[in-house]
Amino acid sequence: MVAPSPDWFVGVAGLLLIEDGQWVESKTILLKVYDAGTDSGRGFTSADIDTVPRGLIQKLTSMAEDTDFREGGPVVGTFTFRRQL
Repeated sequence: MVAPSPDWFVGVAGLLLIEDGQWVESKTILLKVYDAGTDSGRGFTSADIDTVPRGLIQKLTSMAEDTDFREGGPVVGTFTFRRQL
């Protein structure tokens, strides 16, 4: 969850951790922000307004009318997967 928005989140799906038949030692990915399509508020601090019917999950853009993000796209961090022996 990207607080205080009730339906923005980061996540990882479909990431391959095997390359050339071997587990990778580590892999770092950029965390981008997605909208779950359940709240129609226009920004972080908008009042909760249920989306009816629910929308599709979509990656947010950096357009001002889409998000409260400033200074470019909504990459909010990184996540590193490390192999543990």
